[in-house]
Amino acid sequence: MNKQLKLSALVAALLVSASAFAAKPGYTADQATDAVTRNNYGECWKNTYFDKATEGLVECGDKEAAKPAPAPVAEAAKPAMVAVKEKVTLSAKVLFDFNKTNLRADAKNELDPLVSRLKGDANLKSVEVDGHTDYLGSEKYNQALSQKRADAVKNYFVAAGVPAEKVTAVGKGESEAKLTDECKAKKFKKKAALQACLEGDRRVELTIDTFKESVIQK
Repeated sequence: MNKQLKLSALVAALLVSASAFAAKPGYTADQATDAVTRNNYGECWKNTYFDKATEGLVECGDKEAAKPAPAPVAEAAKPAMVAVKEKVTLSAKVLFDFNKTNLRADAKNELDPLVSRLKGDANLKSVEVDGHTDYLGSEKYNQALSQKRADAVKNYFVAAGVPAEKVTAVGKGESEAKLTDECKAKKFKKKAALQACLEGDRRVELTIDTFKESVIQK
C-alpha cells in the first residue's frame, strides 16, 4: 500500500513538473511564479532539448533580444534646375553720346564685365537687350534709334564671344519712358536741362535668363 502511495506521489510530481515545463519549454520553472529556476551561479536550469531559435529565452542567454526597427531615413532633398530672370539697367549716357548709336570708347568698362559673366555661364539660356529713348523726337525716329542702340550692344556681346543664338536685340523706342510727365512739369527753359532730366529714359536694359540649381524640399 505504501508503495502505491509513493508511486502516486511521484506521478503527481511529474505531472506538476510537466505543467511547469509547458509554461517554458526546455526550462525548469517555478509553478507559482512562472519564473525560470536558476542555480547558484544564476544560470537557467534546462531539462530537455529544445529549439533555441523558437523556444530560447532572452533572459537565459539563449536568444537575442529583438532589435528595434531602424528609423525611417528621410529622403534627401533633390536638386533641380529652375529658370531665373535678372534685369540689368545701363545708362545710355555711359554707352552712347547723345543722339548717337555708336558705342563710346569707354563703354567697354561697363560691357566687358557682363561679357565675362555671360561667356562663363554654362547655364545661360538667353539675353534680351532692350533699347529705350525719351519722348523727345518723333515716335518713328525714337523707335529706330532704340533699335540701333540695342543692336550695337548685342553685336558687342557676340563679337566678344557670347553665343549669337542666345542674344536678341529689341528697340522699344519711347514706349516705356517713365520721366516724361515729371520733367515736363518742371518747365525747363533750356533744352539741355530737359535732356538731363530725361536721362533715365535713355537706357539699355538686359534681361538675363539662366538656369540655376535649386534644392526642392520633400
